[in-house]
Order: sequence, then C-alpha cells, then structure tokens
Amino acid sequence: MNFIEAALKYKQVTLAVLLMLFAVGINSLLNMPRREDPKITIRQGLVIAYFPGADATQVEDQVTKKLEQYLFQYEEVDKTKTTSATKDGMVVITVELSQDVKHPDIFWSKLRHQLLIARELDLPAGVNGPIVDSDFGDTEAMVIALNSQEASYEQLKRYAQKAEDLIRTIPATSKVKRIGDQREQIVASSNSAKLSQYSIQLNQVVQLLQSQNNISATGEMKTLTSKAPLYTHGYFHTEHDLSNQVVGTSSAGAIVRLGDVASLKRDYAEPESIITANSNKSIMLCIQMREGNNIVDFGKAVETKIQEARKIIPGDINITTLVSQPTLVDQNISHFIKEFFLAIASVIIVVILLLPFRIASVAAMAIPMTVALTFALMNTLGIELHQVSLAALILVLGMVVDDAIVIADNYVELLDEKVDRWTAAWRSAHDLIIPVLAATITIIASFIPMILISGSTGEFIATLPVTVAIALVASYFVALFLTPLLCYTFIKKGLHQHDAIYTGEQKKTKKSVLTYMQEGYNTALDWCILHPKTTVIGSFSSLLLVVLLLKFGVRELFFPPAERNQFIVELWMPTGTKLEKTNETILRAERMIKGDARVTSYATFTGTSAPRFYYNFTPEFPTSNYALILVNTTSEATSEELAEELTTKVRRIAADGTFFVKLMQQGSSLSAPVEVRIIGEDITRLKEIRNDVRKILKATPGSLFVRDDFSEDHYGIGLELNEEARRLGFTTSSVAQSVFTGFNGAPISTLYEGSTPVDIVLRLDENNRQNTSDLQNIYLTSPVTGAELPLRQIATLVPQWQSGKIMHRNGVRALTVQSETQPGILPAELLEAIKLKIEKLMLPAGYRIEYGGEEANKDEVLVEMVTALLISLVLIFLILLFQFKNIKETIIVMLTIPLSLFGAILGLVVTGNNFSFTAFIGLIALSGIVVRNAIILVDYTNILLRQGMDIKTAAIESAKRRLRPIFLTAMAAAIGVLPMIISQSGMWAPLASVLAFGVVWSMVMALLTVPILYIAMIRKHDKSHS
Repeated sequence: MNFIEAALKYKQVTLAVLLMLFAVGINSLLNMPRREDPKITIRQGLVIAYFPGADATQVEDQVTKKLEQYLFQYEEVDKTKTTSATKDGMVVITVELSQDVKHPDIFWSKLRHQLLIARELDLPAGVNGPIVDSDFGDTEAMVIALNSQEASYEQLKRYAQKAEDLIRTIPATSKVKRIGDQREQIVASSNSAKLSQYSIQLNQVVQLLQSQNNISATGEMKTLTSKAPLYTHGYFHTEHDLSNQVVGTSSAGAIVRLGDVASLKRDYAEPESIITANSNKSIMLCIQMREGNNIVDFGKAVETKIQEARKIIPGDINITTLVSQPTLVDQNISHFIKEFFLAIASVIIVVILLLPFRIASVAAMAIPMTVALTFALMNTLGIELHQVSLAALILVLGMVVDDAIVIADNYVELLDEKVDRWTAAWRSAHDLIIPVLAATITIIASFIPMILISGSTGEFIATLPVTVAIALVASYFVALFLTPLLCYTFIKKGLHQHDAIYTGEQKKTKKSVLTYMQEGYNTALDWCILHPKTTVIGSFSSLLLVVLLLKFGVRELFFPPAERNQFIVELWMPTGTKLEKTNETILRAERMIKGDARVTSYATFTGTSAPRFYYNFTPEFPTSNYALILVNTTSEATSEELAEELTTKVRRIAADGTFFVKLMQQGSSLSAPVEVRIIGEDITRLKEIRNDVRKILKATPGSLFVRDDFSEDHYGIGLELNEEARRLGFTTSSVAQSVFTGFNGAPISTLYEGSTPVDIVLRLDENNRQNTSDLQNIYLTSPVTGAELPLRQIATLVPQWQSGKIMHRNGVRALTVQSETQPGILPAELLEAIKLKIEKLMLPAGYRIEYGGEEANKDEVLVEMVTALLISLVLIFLILLFQFKNIKETIIVMLTIPLSLFGAILGLVVTGNNFSFTAFIGLIALSGIVVRNAIILVDYTNILLRQGMDIKTAAIESAKRRLRPIFLTAMAAAIGVLPMIISQSGMWAPLASVLAFGVVWSMVMALLTVPILYIAMIRKHDKSHS
C-alpha cells in the first residue's frame, strides 16, 4: 500500500490533518505581520566634516581626499557608488556599502571609532568632525506634525514632547525623533564704536562671560568628623543677571556693565531651516517601528496615543499625520487581497465553465486549501504580507490549480478505461507523481534564481520566488492527498465520450466548448502533421517578430513609478541664497497647492529635506538654497495628475530658481533619470565639457531642467592682511575669530532654565553688519599695542569667485550633467537620442564619460537578472534531463521557451505596458511555466509508446488526449493574473501581461509544434531502453 492509498483508506485522519492546516492558514492570514514593501536595507550613511574658513579647494585637498583614502581601505565600502560633495567649509561624503553587508550598523559603529583616530593623526587642527550619520537610512513609519498659527515654538515643543512620551510607551516603537525645533537664545548686540568708547574689547567680554557662567569644581571642606562639598554660585539665571554683569571700567573709573555697551534681546535663533505643515509653523515627530511587528496594529496603537494627547493639547494646535505607512499598508493589502480573491473567483469560474461540474468542483476545492496552507507556511518562515508576497500569490494562483486539474483529469481517464473507482483514485495521483513533481520543480527552478539579484531591487523582489515556491509545494501536497479523496467522493463515473471525441463518432448530445475546441484542434494538428516544415518554420519565425516588437512596439521604463498618493516639489536656488529668499520662493509654489481639493495635506521644508518616508527617497543634506514640499493627495491618480500640472506651472515662479516635481520611484534612488558623468581632474576642463553636454541635452526634444551637480560658482570676499597688521601682531586666526564673532555671532555661554538650554550669543547689532563698509569699520584690538583699529587699516577686501561645489565619485572629480524628461518621454528614449552626439565629443586625455541615472541602475540589475535567467535555464535543462534521461526529448521541451517569447512581448504591446524589471522577471518565470505543457505531452507520449504505439501515432494521440488539461491549466494561469492586468499597475501589470499572453501563446506553440518536433527528432533506437 503506497502513501496515497493509505491517505484514502484513513480518510478521517487525512481530513482532520487538512482541516487543522486550513485553520492554521486562516489564523496566519489574519495575524501575519504586514508592511507596504519588503524590508529594504539602506546601505548608505553620511560622513560629515566641517572646516570653517576654508574654501572648497582647501577642504577638498586637506579633508575630502584624506577621508576618501581612509574610507576606501574598508572592503565594506563600495567605492564606485561612494560620492562626496565639497564646498566652502565642509564636506559631505555619501558612503555606499557593498551589497554583501547585511548589518550596516556594525560597520558604522566601527567607522565612528576609527575616524576619531584619523582626526587626530591626519586632519588639520581646525576640522570639526568627522561625524558619521548612520540614521540617514532610517525610513519612518509615521510622521506626525503638531502645527499651529497661534502657538509659539516653545508651546509646540512642550506638547510635542508630551506626545512623544506617550508614543514611546508603545512596545513596538523603535525610534522617535523630533524635527523643526527652534531654539531660543539671548543675543547681546553692540557696535564697535560703543565698545571702543568704553575701552572694552570684544574678546574681553567673551572670556569674562564664559568664565563667569562655567560650572567648575570648588572642592570640599574637611573637618575632624566630616566633610562638606563647596559650590560656587553666581551663574546667570535671567537676562537681568546677564545685563548686570560687570565687563570692565571706563577711563574715568566708572563700572561698565554688559547692559551699558550692548542691548540684550531674547528671541529664537536665526533659523537654519523652516518647517511648516499645511502653512502653519510646525514641529514633527518621526516614528519608527521595531522589526517583526504588524505595522497596521502599530498604526492603531499610535493613533490611540495621539487621541490621548489631544486631551491635553490646546485646540489651537492641530495634529496632522503627514506620513502613515500603516494606512498605506492597510489600503494596499486590502486592495491586493481583493485582487487575490477576485483572481480565485476568476479561476474557479473558468474551471467550472470549461469542465463538467463535478470535475470542476474537485479542482476548485483544491484552491482554498492550497492558499490556506501557503499562508501557514509563509507565516512559519517569517514572510510578511506586503505587495510582493501577495503579488506572488496572485501570479501563482492559476498554477496551483494545475496539479488538481491534471490529477482529476487522469482520474476520469482511468474511469473511462473501466478502472474501478478506488484504484482510479489512488492511481490518478500515483501515476503522475514524477511528471507533476518534475513540472512543479521546473517552475520553482525558474523562479528561485531571482534570489541571486542583489541590492535594493533584489531585496524588493526576493520574496516573490520564495512565495511562489511555497505555494507550488503546497499545491503539490494538496493534489496528492486531497484531490484523490475528492475525486473518489464526488466523481462516480467517467465522461464516456472520450473515445468518441478522438474517433469522430460523437454521440448526438449537445456539444460543449471543449468538444468544439477538440474538433478544431484535431483538424489543425492533422494539417501540421502534413506540413511539418511549414509548421516549424512558421513557429520559429515568431522570434523575428519579437525583435521587431521590442524595437518598435514596446517602450522601456525599467523602474516604474511607485504607486503612492504622494509626490514632492523640490526647489534649488543659486548657491549662497539666503534662507529667507528660498522660503519666499517655495511659498509661491505652496500657494498653488493650498486649497486644491485633491490635496489632503502638505508640509514645506526650507533649508532642509523631509525625513526618509519611502525607501527610495534620499533626503538632501541641509543647505539654505534648498526647499521641498511633500504633498499628500486623495489617490495615486490625482498625484500623477497634480504633479503633471505643477511641472508646468512652477516653471514661471522664479527665474533664478529651479523647481522639480517628482513622483516616487522603484529601484535604487536617483538624483535624475538621465545623468551624464564627466570624469577628470581639472575643474575648468570639466566645466568646458559640461557646457558641450548641456547644449546637446537642451537641444534634444524631451529634455527638461538640464543642470549639473557642481552648482553655480558663488561670490565671496577675501581678507588679505597687510604689513601693518603683521607689525601690530594680528594673525589670520585672531582676525577671523573677531570678524566671525561680530558678524555671525559666537555662542559664548549657556543659560539653563531647568533642563532647557538657552544660548548666550554675542555679535554686532544688525545695523552694523549689513555691507562691506560695516565690515571695514569693525574694530579690532592689537595684540601688541592694545590699540583699537578698524579692519580697513590692517586688511584689504578682495572679491573672489569660489566653486559652488566639487563632486567626487570613486575618489575622483566627477561632474554630472542631469536632466528630467518631458511628460510622455521615457529616460531610455532621451538617453538613446543623446548618446551618439555625446560620443562624438573630442575628450582630452585622462577624461571620460559614463552614464548614470536609470541607465546605470538598469545595467547593474540587468546583468544579475540575465544571470538569473541563464541559471534558471540550466536548472530546467538538468531537471528535464534527469526526468526523461534523453537529450532529444529535453531539447524538444526546452525549445518551447523561445517559442513563448512572441506571446510575452505581444502581451506588453496589447496592454500598453512598458518593458520594466518586473516584465523581465515575468520572462524568467515564463521559462519554467511554459515547459510544463511540453512535459505533459512528452511524458504521455512515452506512456503510449510503452503501450505499443508507434512514435508518430503516440505523438499525435498524446497531443489530442492532453489538449484538455493543457488548455485548462494555461487558461487558469492566464485568468489568474487578469485582475493584475486590469488594475493597470505600473509595477505588476507588465509582469502579468507577459505571463498571461506568454502562457496562452506557448500553449498553442506546444500543442502544434511539440508533436512535429517529436516525430522529426525521435527514432526507435532513442526509445530502445524502454
């Protein structure tokens, strides 16, 4: 007794186990962790170093190059993707780690420690840092804004802290960051003339205030029996304390207090960034969730805490959720589950329409059991519910019913051959264990190599092959144990029309769809047998049509837009633009959004970027000439619609600024879809080549917002000390310190109000630091004579043009010309239009051009995807060779793979989808799916040969008798992904189109071509071992 017969004999045990597994599956579906996308490891971090007073070239030579040399010693660092941006006084290195680094936090911790040593040994004394920002890659689960027109920043901060404290109590909460704080400060402002009048030196005031307000150890007093600690009091507690501080005496001997020579004002510090939500000043909470939790449940827990917070927060402070991954996940999962159950219903309906009701019922009942078992296995293996795992289930849905259809059809065949029901039941599965297993393993083998794809694309798609494999294993298990039991229970007799169909002796009963189809196929096959050369040439000529369709019928967009109801509006102003000017410009764009019925909320960030709210979004480093608006809309469609409208409107806002309206993208993050990288040493040469490339891009239809990443050169003023300055003891350091204190303001001490620090800042008043005349009239004290002298007597002001930014890639200078694309133009099309012209440019020795943007991302991923396809083909070949043990039969089956390509590409043309990375994944998957039909044909031909038929008759009869299961399985696979195609998803519709049309076309090719190839290639001696 074999195990299938045993399962039938002890059916109560079998049913009990299956029901338990079904219940576990339903429970898993309800309680599995959920997220929008698979977890993507962000392998980026920032290394930041400040070198105040140094220009961009000095920073590059003395800091950037040394840090890059140090970083490139680590094998974890991917040099080819590591870039640096050097500008006056600072460098920001974006460090990209290799794809094999699974735990970036460990490396960042090691790097922090090692950079402390590097700073002491290799960097100039004036460098602050380097700082490692490893939080750069953190993606926020939720971003919540406390915003108000009336409340002060201090009030917003206080209530944000209360909300933050409540959210931290949630066990699933990981990090909570607060952004948008505006710190208060006390500014002591004076002018050089007044300080000189009282004979007070600026440095003297600074040193006195610092020493007065420092906390220092006073020691302790010891007696014979005890000891008492000593404390020195007199620290500043209020502005009045500060104003009364004695800073010197006048020439007449009168006491001079700080209030006599300076005016004190308490106010918010000059902001480095301005953040608003819905046009109100705002403080935001950025919330992250611990891994392994259900993000939908986490969102509900946060919302509960926010409702608690509302009870203690005044009514004039609004709480707005700007980013909510839980809401997005809930909506997307609901949408996918709706598509999933629609696909289940579609497959069941097709099976019922095309098969007799009893057989269809048996096949259909296998679907819910398979799905439940799949969910149970996914949950056990820690696979979360997200768009990729659910898309995989939809894709495989039509395949999981295949095993049940084939086994049910075999059961009916056995009944028609007068085999008793019990024997037919266990033989229906037992006879097909190897063929069905081979077909199942073949499909799994076509998907599994996808796990070899690395990077964010690989992590994004890795769940798909694993989920497909789980579903197919579950399907095989159900087909072996449940389907025979259902057949034995519900199907009492065969179709009894089997022989009649094939002999033409049809009984006078109403013909079914399958009967008409069988008769038409018989006629077509007979014609193909008579015209074998025409059939084979016609079949393989479809490969020429594939080339034509790819060239003229299909457009390429390798990474489609993400399906989100969000987009961003970015603004770049000229280098050196004041924050206030940048804010004024971005507010003009904000007014276009405000009040639009399609907009649900928006947040504006000036001088800084939004936090990382999506894995593909890379925040810009804070700078005064940058601003961004994050816009949330009512739907994905309205996002695309509004983004397209704004792309045209914002062009007219600012002549000196550049706006970019961007939808979120899939794949690796991009600065621009089209990038031309010019690599060389001399900045002047790089800019000359840049000008040529920019002219080509601007002259090419389809380009938009052509710019480069070196930024504009900006105007600066050099202070050159003369001989008099040296004679009086002035040094570059002392002059720089005095000018910095006067014009920028130096934080000289801190006043504490409880735990809240308030900086004390000393600088010249606003009227005395507005122009070069004020700069020339600032008074400095001679270290030698003690005399007060204006700057104009010891230094000359020299206007200078400075490089806006110097970019490195892989440690060498690389200037990148970037371009967006006009609506309706794809990046690949624009790049193809400019490549030939750029290649004609005469480059100096030592200079070269590379392409970035979508092209670089595609090339990186495409190599690995082609490798995955080749591995898939090799695995399929080996599995087939192991099954058939005949190289000719293996080749016949393998030939069905290229024959399916025409249908796959035609599917993209018919549905209007672009060729994307998911379409390529569809081609990889198709290679395993289409051979299933050929396996069924060749395997059944071999069975007929063993029964005594000759090769030609066996090949023809096999095709005719196996039409029904092949047609049903192909249609089930195609109909299963139909909801995906109808959804017009930029991500999944291309994959579904390739599979649906490819499977149907390959069915036709297999049924007409495989018998011809079998007859032509197989000889008697090839089957002598049988």
